[in-house]
Amino acid sequence: MKQAALRHFDMPWLPVTGLLLFVVCFALYTYWTFRRSNRAHYQEASRIPLEDERRISE
Repeated sequence: MKQAALRHFDMPWLPVTGLLLFVVCFALYTYWTFRRSNRAHYQEASRIPLEDERRISE
């Protein structure tokens, strides 16, 4: 069944392109997340659950 389906698939470049796009996006998002310039943003975001609820509603 699998061989029959793959026999009619005439675009082998499509999964390779999808994989490359995924890897490039993943690498860019990982780099952007772990940059030192974003450290302050993530430290501030990590304190959000500990803040008073009244401040959120203001």
